[in-house]
This record gives sequence, structure tokens and C-alpha cells, in this order.
Amino acid sequence: MKKQKQAPKIVTRSLEVKGFYSDFSKEGTLYAALIRSPATTGIVKDIKIPDLMEGYYLFSAKDIPGKKTMTFNDTVTNIFGFGNVNYTGEPLGIVVGPDERKIKELTDKASIYFDIQNLESALSKVMKTHVKPPAINSSDLEDLASSLSNLPSLDSVTGTKQIENEKIVAERNVTSGVYKTKPFEEASKSLFEKEKYVVEETWCQEIVNPKWQESAGAFCYTEGEKLHVYTPTRWTHFLQNALSQTLGIDIELIYIHKTKSSGIFSDGLWRTTQIALQTAIASYLLKKPVKLMISQKEQEKYMAPGVDTKINYKAAVSENGRIKALEVNIDIDVGTANPFAKEITDRITIAACNIYKPENLYIKARAKTSKHAPTSISIKSVDSQGFFAIENQIQKISNVTGIFPDEIREINFSSQTKDFPFDIDTKNIDEVIQNTIKMSDFNRKFASFHMDSIDRVQQGEEPFFALPLRGIGLSCAYNSSGYNGQSTFSYYPKIEVTLYPDEKLVIHTIQPSEVNQDIWKTTASKILEIPKSNIQIDSNFKVKEIPESPEDSFSTIGIINQIIKKCCLDIQKKRFHNPLPITSKKGITAGGKTKWNKENFCGNPFMANSFISCAVEVELDVYTYNEKVRGIWLTVDCGEILDEAAALRTIRLEVQKELCMMVKGKKVSCDDVFVQFLPSKDTAGQVGELVHNAFPAAFTAALSSALATQVTKLPCTEQQLFTLIKQRGEVKK
Repeated sequence: MKKQKQAPKIVTRSLEVKGFYSDFSKEGTLYAALIRSPATTGIVKDIKIPDLMEGYYLFSAKDIPGKKTMTFNDTVTNIFGFGNVNYTGEPLGIVVGPDERKIKELTDKASIYFDIQNLESALSKVMKTHVKPPAINSSDLEDLASSLSNLPSLDSVTGTKQIENEKIVAERNVTSGVYKTKPFEEASKSLFEKEKYVVEETWCQEIVNPKWQESAGAFCYTEGEKLHVYTPTRWTHFLQNALSQTLGIDIELIYIHKTKSSGIFSDGLWRTTQIALQTAIASYLLKKPVKLMISQKEQEKYMAPGVDTKINYKAAVSENGRIKALEVNIDIDVGTANPFAKEITDRITIAACNIYKPENLYIKARAKTSKHAPTSISIKSVDSQGFFAIENQIQKISNVTGIFPDEIREINFSSQTKDFPFDIDTKNIDEVIQNTIKMSDFNRKFASFHMDSIDRVQQGEEPFFALPLRGIGLSCAYNSSGYNGQSTFSYYPKIEVTLYPDEKLVIHTIQPSEVNQDIWKTTASKILEIPKSNIQIDSNFKVKEIPESPEDSFSTIGIINQIIKKCCLDIQKKRFHNPLPITSKKGITAGGKTKWNKENFCGNPFMANSFISCAVEVELDVYTYNEKVRGIWLTVDCGEILDEAAALRTIRLEVQKELCMMVKGKKVSCDDVFVQFLPSKDTAGQVGELVHNAFPAAFTAALSSALATQVTKLPCTEQQLFTLIKQRGEVKK
């Protein structure tokens, strides 16, 4: 009897998250550390470690079997630096060995050979021309100094293009009102001459991750021809393809095991990919398990979350508090490279106005490269720096005009401007703010603390006295679901739901948190009238069908829950008329996208928004400079609440995370956190990151109120607070 051929096995990969990469190990695991460039610029010729002992290995770009770079959105990043160095600390090689302490020592002993022949030649020529032994007189030294100063830059001598140090890679200009019809200088002059108040300030929020969290890294091992990679990636598709190109192996042989991301702001899109590639190269070449875990110092210097952003506001404000003109200059440093620079620039531009509608608006946003480490994108919190800046600016306007913070906000979001570019739905925002005002007794405390600080300044009291300083601040923000603008990624996923004959239901998508799973199962259970225990979330994908977009781009609870509803309703209509199994595949229609005009950069940029208002009361000990948050009050409007207990836990967890980031090197304490949700039947919105968008500005406003001076940067430092109090004292004198 002829043996039948078996059908080819369908290869799938699980996108379920399990454990931390640092917890995984195998017998004989080798440890790895990166050799980094000590120079900002130069041409690397070779890397060597003298007396490299047996069992220890060094790999660099020349050892990579396949492609030596990873590319996305026309942005090219070296896996290991070669040729021109791009920044101080660029990884040039990896050292691998059995003793973790020893490999750290070996990286310090590494010799990096730069091509300095051209520079030596130029210097030699100058020396021969101007230095004539045996005597050197003063005129010779002057000529030498002059010639040295006229030498070409080190960048040009060593082959690095100076233009690459600072190049505009993304920009966005937005105008409305008079700025749209007149040249900028003319419009600015006419608008600012008319109004009583001109309020200008520059704001900067540096985002930091707490040191106690797991630093970036990866664990890799081979199993025959198969390569296994454990890493906290959120972009499996890109990592999978990059590994295939770098190692020259088929993607069917690559097994990526997603691990938990301990960072508040995930590095799992771009830079984690590079670290995973570096580790995989060593493991694949040695055919041994290798673990790379960068140090906390490296994490801080080369893997900082977000982008370095400075936002300057200049506002012309009428006597009644209305912002007649707002000029915004946004300067974004993306490091040597960032493939998401355009989206970051656009999103911060939109957030720079928050919910406010000044009568005349001018925004100039620029993203530039620099000789700093490359940056990435945190999709969920990409616009947080814009909220921080505008909310502090509104607070400063309140201080200058003497109008209460809630009133100044109402004045500027309720008025309608015909050609204002951004249509953010603010129908419940007044209720959100007023609920927080009531919960926190904000206006009474604000007036009391404000008068106390004014009295201290006017009466000339010394800044150092026994009583602690107290202040209270207010802010509000939104968090978006689904971005309608021009994006690197798709924010409109498709979900597949299948009902089988035994009433088992399978939802095929990237596995979310247990809370989200429970919400989706509850939704499906109610519609199809089947037990929740019969419902399974399937995160297995065929290798070549893994979603191309990062999971962060479409993990919004409200959007996917709506899609699951559509699928279940579709199945319910068919289940008694068609044989099982029945599969329904649905996505979001393009209706939302039509509300946004990509060409003119105007309209409704998001599918839905959640809103939050936040009040923070702080106390500062003037002897120790220890900050204490006496109370936090939050009001949230996130549409229909699918699981209030889970939403409350999320908000409280976010608060604790924020308290770790307000002051450098320590966590600020707070015993009293009060949260209320507004009842709503609107589509469920995103709860996560709401606190991050609002809390920092409220904290800064409260600290400014307590100090009777302006805090413009986060995180705070004890030296910063000391300097502000000292400067305030000097101004009084």
C-alpha cells in the first residue's frame, strides 16, 4: 500500500508574554557586555582585546554573517558601529565569556583603533611650518594657535559629515487666524501690542525610568539550526525579519519569545531590536546560550525613554484671560537617528494646544538629529511632553492674570475659533475639571497657599524658615484611541473570532493583559450566551502572518472590544442558519480617518479620547528639601467602564509610577489618592497613560505655588530647588 504524504506542518509562533528575559537561562550560559565608542566621532579601523583568554570571545561588525545594519522608514542603524562613529557610547563590539565580572573588565581593556592618519598629517604640517627648534618665540606660538584654529574640524578630517550632527528630519508648521493671512513678524507685532499680558516660558520634561527596573537586554540560544530569542520586544515582526537578514537564516528557524517589559516606557520597538540582534549574533556564531543585560548606567545614558524636547510658549492674553495669540516653538532632539521622528513631531504638535483654542495660533515644530544616542518612540505616551508644557503655561497665565486655574481653562476651551486646526471633543471636560475642584477643595487651598507665598515674598522673609512650604496645582489632559493622522503604523487592527461546534469561541489576536482578556470574554459571553470558560484568546500566528505593526499601536482596549462586539454580533446572526465553525473577521471602518485632513493637518486626529483632571497638593521641607505629596485627586472620563475595579487599579498603579519620576533619585511619598470616574455610555476609552499626561504638570504647578517661583523642568533635584529659593531671595533684596 502506497504511503500517503502528510500535509506540511503549519509553523506558528506564540505572541504571548511570559516572564522576564533575565530570569531565563540554560546550562553553560555565557554572559555578554558591549564595547562602546569613547569618542563622539572618528573612523573605526579595528577593535582588539590584548591577551584574550580561552573561553572568552570578541565579535564586531566584521563578524556579522549577513546584513550589518537594520533599516526602517529610511533610517539606518548599525548593529555594531563600523566606519564613522555616530555618538559617544555607540556599541562597537560584544565581549562574551563565562564570568560576568571578567567580561566587564575586558571591555575596559579593549583597544579601539581609529584612523587618525589624516589628522596626524595635518598636525604635523602645522608643526613643521611654525615650530622651529631649538627656540620658540611668542610670534611662533601665535601663528601656531592661529593655524590650529583654522584646521578643518575633527569631523571633516576623520570622515564624519558635520551636517549629520544636526539635521532637520521632521518639521510641522501650523497657523490659524492672523498668522494665516499675514507674515509672521507682522502678525506677531500686531497681536502682542494690543493685549495687556504677555506670558512667555520654556518647558522641559525629561522622562526617566526608575533604577529598580530590569534594564534592557536579551537571552539567546541555539537548538540545532533553530535560534531562540528571549527579549521584551513589542515588535515581533520587525525583529524576526531583522534577525533573518543579519544572520542569513530563514525566518522559520527563528523563535522569538516575548518577555515582560519592566520599563514604564517600553524600549521594545527600535533599540531593543538592536540589543537582541547583538546578543543573537554572539549566540549564533558560538552555538552557545548568551545573555546580555546592560548596566543601569548604560540604560540611563543610552536608552533614555522619549525624546529630549523643549517647548517655548509666548502668549498674548487679554485682561479677561482669553489667549488672543499663542506662539509655540518646539525643539525635539532625536539623537543620531529615530525612524519615528515625523510621527513624534506631529503628535507633540497636536498635544501642544491640549484642549485649548487660542484665537490666533502659530506652531513651529522641528525634530533634529544630534551626536546623542538614538531615540525611539513610546506610542502610548508620545504626546505627554506637549501636555506638560501647555498645562504649565496655562498655570503661569493664571498666576499672571490673577484668574483661578479652573476659570482660565474654561475661558480658553469653551470659546470657538472658526479656523482652529484641531477638533478635540471636549464635551465633558468642564464636568471633569469641576469634579476635581470640588473633591480637592482646590480653590480655597489655592487662594490660601497663594496668599501665603505672596506674603512671604512681599514681607521679605528669609527663604529658610521652620514652617514647610505648601502649594496646590491643577492640570488636565486627554489620552487618545486610534490616530487618524499620517502614521508609521496601522492603528486599525483586524480581529478574527471563530465559534466551533462545541460552543468553544476563539478570539485570534495578540494576547493582552488578564484584565483585558476578562473584559473581552465578558463581552463575547453576553452576546453569544456561552460560558466565559468556553472562550479562549489565541495568540498563535503563522510565521509569515505575524502583525506588521507593533502591538502598542493597536492594543487599545476600547477599539478592540468594539471589534470583538462586531464579530460576535455577526456570528450570532449566522450561527442558527449556517454550520459551525463560523469565523468573523472585522476591523475599524475608514470613517474616522475621513475626519482628519492629512494634507492640511487639521480636523479630528483621534477616534476617541479619554479625559482626566488632576489636582496635587505638595509640602516642601525647607531644611531637607524633601517633597511630600499630601494629596492627589483625579477625575476620569473614559466612556463606558468595562471593569471599574481594574480601571481603578490601573490609575493607582500609574500614580505610584509617576511618584518615582518626579524627583531624581528618589520616590516622592503620598498616602492619600482619590479617584472618581464619570458615569458614561460612550465608547470605552484608554485609561493607561492618562495619569502620565496630567500628573507631572499638576505636580510642577503645586511646587511652583509652594516656592513662589517657577519650576520649569522635571524631574526636580534638590540643587534645583535650592537654587530657585536662593534666586527668589536675591530678587526680593
